[in-house]
This record gives sequence, structure tokens and C-alpha cells, in this order.
Amino acid sequence: MDQPSSSVLNGSTYKGSHILSPVANMAGLPIDQFNFLFSEFLALILAICFRSILPPKPSNTIPRHVVASFLGIALGYFCFGPQIWHIIAQSSIAYLMLYIVPPRHSYLVIFVFCMIYMSVIHIHRVIYDYGNYTLDISGPLMINTQKLTAFAFAFFDGYRSNQRAKRRRPDEDDENPALSEDQEKQKITEIPSPIEYLSYIFYFHGICVGPLCFYKDYRDFIEGQNLLVIPTSSSTTSKASSEERLSEIQQPSIFWPVLTKLAQCAIWGYVLIVYTPYYPVEHNLSQDMINSPLYKRIVFLLFTTFCSRVKYYFAFILSEAVNNAAGLGFNGYDKEGIPKWNLLTNVKPFQLETATSLKVVIDLWNMQTALWLRRVCYDRLQKGRTLGVFVLSALWHGFYPGYYICFILAAFQTYAGRGIRRQIRPYFQKNQVTKAIYGCLTWFGTQMTLNFSVVPFVLMEIRKVWYFYKTWYFIVPLLSIILALTLNGASSKSRKAQEPTQEKDKKKNH
Repeated sequence: MDQPSSSVLNGSTYKGSHILSPVANMAGLPIDQFNFLFSEFLALILAICFRSILPPKPSNTIPRHVVASFLGIALGYFCFGPQIWHIIAQSSIAYLMLYIVPPRHSYLVIFVFCMIYMSVIHIHRVIYDYGNYTLDISGPLMINTQKLTAFAFAFFDGYRSNQRAKRRRPDEDDENPALSEDQEKQKITEIPSPIEYLSYIFYFHGICVGPLCFYKDYRDFIEGQNLLVIPTSSSTTSKASSEERLSEIQQPSIFWPVLTKLAQCAIWGYVLIVYTPYYPVEHNLSQDMINSPLYKRIVFLLFTTFCSRVKYYFAFILSEAVNNAAGLGFNGYDKEGIPKWNLLTNVKPFQLETATSLKVVIDLWNMQTALWLRRVCYDRLQKGRTLGVFVLSALWHGFYPGYYICFILAAFQTYAGRGIRRQIRPYFQKNQVTKAIYGCLTWFGTQMTLNFSVVPFVLMEIRKVWYFYKTWYFIVPLLSIILALTLNGASSKSRKAQEPTQEKDKKKNH
């Protein structure tokens, strides 16, 4: 991989600040990557100060909003320059739509607008910066699109809840069906003030790389409501008592969660520096590798795709550590009274690399995006939910052809994996030996299917993807499609169709 030319290219298309270019050159990093690292570590320091100087209590609510938003705008401008106006424009128009468009339709209008706005930026990048990985506003805009659309759907759920409450018989309200437990928890009943909204969009510890935090969780973090533990013996819910408890509560320590995540970043950073530049996925297309023995090709494919995932492990875990340093990410206590800091967990590398099904991989990769897809797509659709999620995910990522090959193939692989679990797995559950054999086979199968989906995502171009699959005789894609179409139980629809029959059989047996 030609590092010098990449650095020059990044410097020529990057719109952020170049004031630290001499330092970046000394460090041997492109200016966009150096600015990203500098901003994240600066945000880490600011987050620690933010948490200690402005702890969550009623008198600090507005100052916390103001400081979080303006520091975020400053860091955003440093990293992305004038491109930060895209986030300002998208967010401002969406905010006006909340007031102008009736609540019954605003969620859909905002969703379509945000997706179109983001798509225009993606298309612009494809035209003018094709195939380049320069840091630009498209990444934060993708996170912002998640924020705005999730907010719009939560506001719609709040509207539905209010409409049902007005009915004398809510159960007969077909236009506004009952909310799920998750929707009830995340619903928004009032439009936030401009400073609250600005803070949610631009908070400094999430402006560069996220991850997505839903509005209700962010508001609880700013106000300290996530720290409250209401005694079971207390029957009062007055605002005064809540504020009194909040002023006395102590924030859980951030030392251990931040330290452990920074230690993980150090490990992934080492792999990223030492191995990733010298083991690119593109080398799987070289004639030397194609002519190599099968076992060597498989091992090299597994390692190169692993190296391509490492940069995401590093960015995801670093961003979570920065948010945890500010106090965002606390998710209550477990049964032993130990604080949980998993609210914004975006990836679990060890569990992902050892997963024995593609479903587990999907559940453990970019977890906040998966939650967004579930809340705005999967839980809302009546038919074709799995395929709808993968199509939306592809649109959200951009318009490189490799993305669509990746997500469409992943959809078929998900269906195939579902069919395997339901139809083939039971034959391997007879004893520990067969279970172990099944575990090994499914781990290898999961790795191969995962990597055959990852390669198109990395290569991006149809010509390269076609050539890669051709060198493997299209075995994995064809097998995935055949299994998805032939295995009974591969789709959720067929699974649901089997349940009434099973219930009838149980009644007959009784």
C-alpha cells in the first residue's frame, strides 16, 4: 500500500484544519487522521473536566447543554471545517419540520428528508472523491441522520401515546396501536428547546465518530436522571423530591471503564499500525495469492479482513471511552451492584471474532446502528423486515456498489443461517462431541460468510468484487442463496406459519 501518495491525496481533499500539519508530518500520519486522534484525546480531557466541574444536577442542566454544544461545534469545525454547516442545515430544517408538519406525518417527512440530504452528500463524495478514505463530514452526517430520524420516530410514538390516552377505550384505537415496551421507554412527548436540541446534535464527546445516543438517554444523562434510584419505600414522585435526591447522588467512577477501553484501543492501535497497512484486502486479488494453495488463501483472507475490521474496533471503542469519561454510557447497576457502562457499547471484538453464527456477528457489530435499524425499520415494518433492514443499512452507508452486494448477500446469509439453526442444528445436539463439531463448523462457516460479505464492502467496485468471487468460483455467494431459498424455516414468515400448527398439535396431544 502506497502510504505517501495516500497522505498527499488526503491532504488535498481534506477540508478540516491544517494548523497541525507539521506535527502530523513528524508523526507520519495524514492530517485528517492526526486531527481525528487529536480531537478525540482532547475530547477525552474535556470530558473528564466536564463531568467534574459540571456534574448533573438541576442548577447545571442549562450550563451542561451550552458547554457540550459549543465545544462540539468547535471540535467539529476543527475536524471538518466549513463542512460542519451540513449538520447545522440538516438539523435546523428537521427541527422546523417538527413544528410545521403535523405529528402524524412529521416522522416520515423527516426520515425521507434526512435520508435524501445524506444521500446527496454520499453521491457528491462518489463523484468528486471516489474511493478515497479521507475524513469528511459524511461520517458525522450519517450519525446525525440516525439521531434525527430516531428522534422523529420517538416523537411520533409520543403523539400516538397521547392520542390513545384521549380515547375512552384505548384498545379500540386502530389508528394508534399500543406502543411496545421499548417504544414506551423512548417516546418523546414534547419538542425540546433550541439549546437542548443543539446540545443533542453537537455534544463534543460524540461529534467526531459518535456513537449514536438516543435522545431520551442523552437527556437523562444531562439531567442526571440515569443516576437516580428511586427507593421502593417512597411513594412520592414530586419534582422537588426528585431534585433533592439528584443533588445528593454520587456519580459512579469512570476510572475502570475508561481505562480498560483505552487499553483495548492501545492493542487495536498496535495492530492497526504494525499489520493493517501491510495486509490489505486488495492483495487477495493478486496473482501470487490466487495461485497459492487453498489453505494459504483462506488464512490470508481471514487475516486481511480481520485487519480491515481493526480500524473500526479502534474508533468504536475510543469513542465509547470518550463518552464514558463524560459520564455518558452509564446504564444502571447489575445484580451485584456493579455499575454497567454498556449503554453506548458499539462492538464486542472477542465475542464477534469467536461467533458461531452471522446473526451473533450482526448483533455485536456497530451495535448502536443495529439498534437504530430495529427501532426505525424492523419494528415498524409488517413484511420483509429483514430485507428492509439490510436495504436501509446499504442506503445509509452510501452508493458504492460494493456496499449493496455486501448487504444483500448478508441478507441471504442471515436467512440461510436461520434455516441451518432450525433444520440442521438439532442433529448435532445429541452429545458434547457433536456439539463441539457443530461449533467448529459453524465458526468456520461464519468466518467465511462474514469475510465474503466484508470484501465487497472494502473493495467497493463491482469489477473488483466480481473478480474476487470469480477466483473462488462464486462458491460462498451461491451456497448462501441456495440455502436461504431451500431450507425450511429460513424466513421469519415460515417460522410464524409453523407456530399455529405446532400449537394445534399440542392441543391434540393434550
